[in-house]
Amino acid sequence: MKRSRVEVYLLGLLAGGLLAGCTAGPVEEIVPEESRPVTLSFGKPDLGVPELLTRSGEAVSPAPTPLPPGITVRIGAYFTGDVGGELQEAGFATTEPSFEATYVVGDDGGLSPCLVDADGKQVEGEAGGMIVRGGVYDFYAVSPARPLQKGADGSYKITGIPHKEDVMSSFVRGVAVTKDARRVTLGTFRHKCAMVVFNVSPSSENALPFEKLYGTSLVIKKISSSGASLIAGCDTGILPTGGSEGAEAEVRFSEDEFEPVEAESDPDKSGLNKTKGVVLPKNGQAFDVEISVVRDDKTATLKATIDKNISFDEGKRYIFTLEVKNSESALLMKVLDWNAIVFTDDNVGGPPDGGYPDPDINEGIGTTVTVAQWKEIQWSGNGEIGGK
Repeated sequence: MKRSRVEVYLLGLLAGGLLAGCTAGPVEEIVPEESRPVTLSFGKPDLGVPELLTRSGEAVSPAPTPLPPGITVRIGAYFTGDVGGELQEAGFATTEPSFEATYVVGDDGGLSPCLVDADGKQVEGEAGGMIVRGGVYDFYAVSPARPLQKGADGSYKITGIPHKEDVMSSFVRGVAVTKDARRVTLGTFRHKCAMVVFNVSPSSENALPFEKLYGTSLVIKKISSSGASLIAGCDTGILPTGGSEGAEAEVRFSEDEFEPVEAESDPDKSGLNKTKGVVLPKNGQAFDVEISVVRDDKTATLKATIDKNISFDEGKRYIFTLEVKNSESALLMKVLDWNAIVFTDDNVGGPPDGGYPDPDINEGIGTTVTVAQWKEIQWSGNGEIGGK
C-alpha cells in the first residue's frame, strides 16, 4: 500500500522512539510533542439546517439534517504547517492528502471507520481511524468514499460517478491538531448532483373523479452521461453535459421504485404515487421523457421532447408533476433547493389532523411551469401516446 511522505515520517518517528525507549525512557520524552501521533475523531457531519414550513408562523430552529445512515465518507487530511508556524493552504485539486481514512455513517449520524471497495461501497473487515502527527490541517471529505485519484491533467478527483448516486463533499481549513485537540468538525456537506422528483396528480377541473391514478414508469433520456468526475476542491462541481444518446445518458425509474405519497396529498385515496432519484448535473440541451400512467383500469405511455433550456443544477430539486385532466395531461415542473423540508405547527408532539402534506412534492415557494402537454389521450390497455 502506498504511503504518503508524512505517514512514512510518522512511522519513522514511532520506530525510532520505540527503539530509543528501550534504553532512554518513555516515548513522550523522546519524540517532540508536535510530532507525536494523534488519533482523530470527527463530529457528526450534516447537510445544514433544513428549510422550515409552518402553519402558524412561529419561530422554530430545526436541527441540522444528518447524513443518511449507511453511506460512506472518505476524509483526506492535508498538513499545512506546525501549530504557531507559517501555514501553506492546501490545494485539494493538486495536492495528495497527507493522510486518508474511510468511514460509514451510523444510525446515530456518527462516523465509524470502515473499509470500502473501488466504488466507495462498504465491505467487510476491520478498519482503523485516522492517525496524524500534530500540526495544522485542511480537511476535504467526499461521499461516497470513492478513491481520490490523480488524473492525466494532474488533478485529484473521484471518477466513474453514475446517475442515482448522491455525491456530496465538505471541507474545513486551519484545524490545529494536538494531543489535547483531537476532534474535527467538518463543514456542511453539499450535494454535487440534482434531485428529480416525479408524481402524478389529478386536475381540479376533472369532470369526474378518478378511482385510481398512479405512475408505473419514468424514463429520462438524452441527459448527462454516466461516468462523470468530480475534482477535489472547495468550490468544484461535476461538469454538466447533455444531449447524448444511449443507456449511459438516461435514467429509468421502474414500478418498484414508486411509492405512495403521504396521505394528506391523496385525499381521494386514488393511489397517487411518486418516485425520486439523483441525476448528474445537466446542461440546457433538450431531453426526452417517457411516462407510463394508470387511470382507473386503463393505461397510457406518454412521450415528449422537452426543449426549454432546462438544466439540472447541483443542489437543486426538480419536481415534475403529471397533471391529468379528463383526457388531457400536462407535465409541470417546479425548481427548489434540495434542502430537506420540516413541517411544524402549534400541535406540539404531532402533526395536525390528517397528517402533513408530502414533503417531496408540496413545499416551498417556486414558479411552476408547463414543460410538456398531451391532448386527447386515447387511454387503453397498452397505448403509446406522443407528446409535444
